[in-house]
Amino acid sequence: MPAPRPLSRSLIPIPGESLPGFLLRLSFRLGIAPAQLAELTGLAPAGHGPRPPAILLTGIPEAASRAFTRMARLAGDQAAQLTLASWQGRYPLPATGPGRTDAGRRPLISQPVLIPATRYCPDCLAGDGSAIQESLGGPWLKAWHLPVVFACPAHQRLLEHLCPECGQPVHDRRPGTYLAILPAMRAAGLHPAQCRTELVSARRYRSPACCGARLDQSRGRRPADPRLIALQGKILDLLDPDSTPISTGMPATPAAYFADLQALGLLACWTWPSVRNLSPSEDTASAIDEHVAALHRHEASAGSARLGRPPADAAASAGLAYIADRILDGSPDDIRELLRQFLPSSTRKASRTYWGLRILRSGTPCSEGLQTAYDPLLRAFTKEGSRPQGRRNAVLRPERWGPENIPAFLEQAWFEDQLACLECGSTVKAARRIAAATLVQWTAGGPIGDAAHYLGFNPGGGQYAPTADLARWLAALEPDRFTRALHEIALRLDRASGLVNYQHRRQLLRDWALTAREWNDVISRLPPVPGPIQPILDDRKRQEASAFIWARVTQGEPRFAPRPIEASQPEPVRRDWTGRRASTWHKIASPGRIVHYAELRNLLIKHSDQLARDIDNSTEANDHGARRRLGENTAATESLPM
Repeated sequence: MPAPRPLSRSLIPIPGESLPGFLLRLSFRLGIAPAQLAELTGLAPAGHGPRPPAILLTGIPEAASRAFTRMARLAGDQAAQLTLASWQGRYPLPATGPGRTDAGRRPLISQPVLIPATRYCPDCLAGDGSAIQESLGGPWLKAWHLPVVFACPAHQRLLEHLCPECGQPVHDRRPGTYLAILPAMRAAGLHPAQCRTELVSARRYRSPACCGARLDQSRGRRPADPRLIALQGKILDLLDPDSTPISTGMPATPAAYFADLQALGLLACWTWPSVRNLSPSEDTASAIDEHVAALHRHEASAGSARLGRPPADAAASAGLAYIADRILDGSPDDIRELLRQFLPSSTRKASRTYWGLRILRSGTPCSEGLQTAYDPLLRAFTKEGSRPQGRRNAVLRPERWGPENIPAFLEQAWFEDQLACLECGSTVKAARRIAAATLVQWTAGGPIGDAAHYLGFNPGGGQYAPTADLARWLAALEPDRFTRALHEIALRLDRASGLVNYQHRRQLLRDWALTAREWNDVISRLPPVPGPIQPILDDRKRQEASAFIWARVTQGEPRFAPRPIEASQPEPVRRDWTGRRASTWHKIASPGRIVHYAELRNLLIKHSDQLARDIDNSTEANDHGARRRLGENTAATESLPM
């Protein structure tokens, strides 16, 4: 069959106009119902009848877009500009289509993009005085669908969402019903600025009877506080793809800023009225009072919490956005102190609160600053191989250092400066391991087991978790004391010069041991031992000396050192060597007055230092040290799963 002919007449979209607004203006011009126009232009998908779904607001599928642009005589970029997809990357939008990457993730808010009813500015709907807008009215802006858009800077007023005549929300999208892009789509002849609330529902052969009140005739206005207008201007600038880069002190990306607003707005609703004093005015505070009360009523009747659902009233949205923006003005430490007032002291309990679950399960990451604030309060150590509900994002993104600069066994100087004062006692080794793994986790993300595997002390790939003694020690500390110590170490790394690439050292020495020639060169310089009993300098001693050198070069523990010499021995010999390992290691590490082991230790230290210099001066080390993301490692270099 031949393709249908394009519409005889169409319209040029107004900048910022939404897809529903364009349909309303064009259907009114053509004298047909919006439902018929949706069918003619290919926007009504099969199985849904003449009601295109509201998800089209976030983007039109490619096949439907081709039909729509052809039938409406639009260019491809004009159709794309009618949807929120033009803000992809600047505002947290749900991924759609076969290429989506956030399967199974839930956005922060129940309605990820849309507020329950479209807001509007009566003065904008009245038009700009041009002939086309005198006839069809001004545009319904796509920004009015977003919870963070609550005011009209051009007319210095808060947006409306109720019809002044029937008192019902305009363009309502009530949860529990089919989410159509517009209400009363079978109603024809209504001006784009008329209320479409159905007073009498449509029948099979009869169109619905609608309110029909004009929304472009102001019958009272709510002036916006200058502070809210300033905040709204900042938000609209961040949505503009041509806007200037974000100023210092704000999150690195617009999407991160909007994710922060959602997260902190949810916090305000969850803890309301604890932050009521941060509201810009009593009017906005009262609007939030009503919104939170409605959420709790819904929770009581439906038996489920929906505290994340955005308010329909612009005053409530304005108040929540202002409170969130004020909180973001503080430092991560200030925000953490605020969060500590509302969250349990146990990270396990805090991560299971309503707010903690919503944040950790969100598919949209918050900014680094906010993550740094809440992470110590919500993140518990996880096990490798487990399936956390939300994969942990990186907390730190340093420019000068990365996971490769973290030794497997925290450097002694770092430990003495920051952790020794915490009186680790019998948990010193476990504390040094978990400190190193946590620093890697903070910079690379993922579970703590992956970080342990990356550092080399989880070689079997099994589960890794703190020991019971370490867990008790951490619980006995002042809240966040361990985390603050690790932050101090991170700051020390930021200021350090000549950082060591420990990961490169570990990689080059992953199957390393002293060769027989190197071993003979070392022991040939040992002073003679008087008496008939001479020290044994066999392959077993060579293996333990190799482990000592490996531990010193990589700043690891000898128990995790490669043992190729031992691995080449028969099973009975390996068992014998394992049983004698601790004694030999102790004598090399702490020779005391045993001259032979003291001299051997000195020679091994000299060999270690020279080996470390040779590795660090190699071209490969310099190249690898420039890589700040583990995903860029070559196939020959072990990397931490992200």
